[in-house]
Amino acid sequence: TSNECSKKLPNKRTQLHPPSTAMASSTPQHPQPQPQLVRFLPFRSIAEPSFWLDHNARKLNELRLSEEGVPLWGFFGAANGANASRATAAAASVPPGMRFDTSSNGDASSSTTVGSDDSDSNAATVVRRNEWIRSYGKIHSLNTLESLKTINKNAFLNEACLPSILKCCGIQNESNEDDGSLEYDPNIALIPSACLTFCNLKTNMTVYWFAFPALTPRTGCGIAYSKNGCSNLQIVDAWGPHGCRTLSKSFHKFRVLQEKKATMNDTHNNSRVWCPPFFMLLTNNEDDSEGGKGRIKCKCLPLNKSTYDSLSGEEKGRVIFGFVDPNNALGAVGWTLRNLVAYLSLRWGLGGTDRKFLSYRSPFLRRIVSSEIELMMDDNDEDSFEDVGDEDLDENDQNDAGVGGSLLLDIAIPLASDYQWPKSSKINDSSDSSSYRCVGWELNKNRKPGPRSVDLRPLVSPAHLARQANDLNLRLMKWRALPQLDVEKLSQMKVLLLGAGTLGCGVARTLLGWGVRKITFVDSGRVSYSNPVRQSLFGVDDCKDGGKHKAVAAAESLVTVAGPDVKSEGVVLTIPMPGHSFGKNGGGKEDPETQ
Repeated sequence: TSNECSKKLPNKRTQLHPPSTAMASSTPQHPQPQPQLVRFLPFRSIAEPSFWLDHNARKLNELRLSEEGVPLWGFFGAANGANASRATAAAASVPPGMRFDTSSNGDASSSTTVGSDDSDSNAATVVRRNEWIRSYGKIHSLNTLESLKTINKNAFLNEACLPSILKCCGIQNESNEDDGSLEYDPNIALIPSACLTFCNLKTNMTVYWFAFPALTPRTGCGIAYSKNGCSNLQIVDAWGPHGCRTLSKSFHKFRVLQEKKATMNDTHNNSRVWCPPFFMLLTNNEDDSEGGKGRIKCKCLPLNKSTYDSLSGEEKGRVIFGFVDPNNALGAVGWTLRNLVAYLSLRWGLGGTDRKFLSYRSPFLRRIVSSEIELMMDDNDEDSFEDVGDEDLDENDQNDAGVGGSLLLDIAIPLASDYQWPKSSKINDSSDSSSYRCVGWELNKNRKPGPRSVDLRPLVSPAHLARQANDLNLRLMKWRALPQLDVEKLSQMKVLLLGAGTLGCGVARTLLGWGVRKITFVDSGRVSYSNPVRQSLFGVDDCKDGGKHKAVAAAESLVTVAGPDVKSEGVVLTIPMPGHSFGKNGGGKEDPETQ
């Protein structure tokens, strides 16, 4: 019977759980709260039209058919910390901008003196604008739009940008990070950028896609806030206004010291760094006998392993890792923090620990001039803690020096193993970098992954467009079929055409196609109604009122066809044909110039 079966068969729930366990299981279980993930706001590219015009000219004259990457330097500034408390949800959705101008295509090592006027900055001379943070990367100019559409974007990002980040993190080719190599400086290598672009040099339409790569942990191992720490605590609430003023003063002194090093040693990586994007912060708020209770003192240190190792064990435990945040929203932090956390985990072995970070936001990152550096050279107290001084400790003074919106963050640094992804069978790569991955492709205007485009035609005159399109045809012939073709020599050639008839018009049009810009016609005839159908430089209007002189009409037509940069001239002069009589005996009138 069913009752007997129920007695013989054991109850599965009772068998799996003893009575006490079964009873406990009936009690509602409260799931453990998941750690709050850090929200990062990625960069958006802001490329000046002059940047694209300069790059297009570089593609035409230097890069040609090469698709190899060339240096690309971007720059960004700090967020306005004073307005962080009033940041709205709409402002939080606006990504911070990474800017590119004509200096972005220049050589990294070329720079002028500190505080120089940057009105004439160009690719060859880059002014040290030390109120900005620089980003280094490469721009790849592809030859066809189809190549841009079909290229494997993630594989390209991992291949082009991942090695330099991993070298900085000590994963590949580990060596001394202070050896002067560009890859090993965290102030440069941890803020990379990349760009894929297709320049249509005939239409002056440019399609581009920027990326700002960042190492990402594998799925399920995101960067989160500490369970028992604080998230998005404004510095003005933690330290008060006087502590904010101390922080601002300390960071400015740190920037001056870095400018001093860059000025004294131009070959060092510091000469490539403008405003340091990363730093370490030590605070000292010990009481003193003079009533300085609660007074915050700060000292900013450069972010490198040797400086960190020189700290005592107690100082290592309370050091704060700072980064200049380009983001202004309360609920998110800047994209640069991602690589900083990865660097501390992989290079310094701090994975699995809870550390404090400072999102430094200030509207007052002014340019440091030479006079400040000279004053700093006379100051021997470089390593002391900064204080605002007794005269600036008024409790009623609510001035936060613009940095009150900076955020203190308690973040659980992921383990080094959390950054290793399972190797995919589709990737035929035996190197260590195949287990690490980057993210960071920019979203398009529809907030979806995809390229953007820019139309430069309104910025370029029609004459320039015509000249550039014709030159492009010649250069393509040179690059692909006629490497010995001297395009510049053709453009400087002067041609004299005797006769502006059917043959003269055809030769002149062909010479234009080959880049010849200086043509002179000699002819004494006039345009008749039978000429336009056979002679390509004339129209019906040229036949009216007895017809224009062919030499003059042909010269004017060349300018109309090819633009004002064509130097064309028409000379009305009789040229006798071979075998025909000329002069008094022949009945013709002799021209004084001919004589």
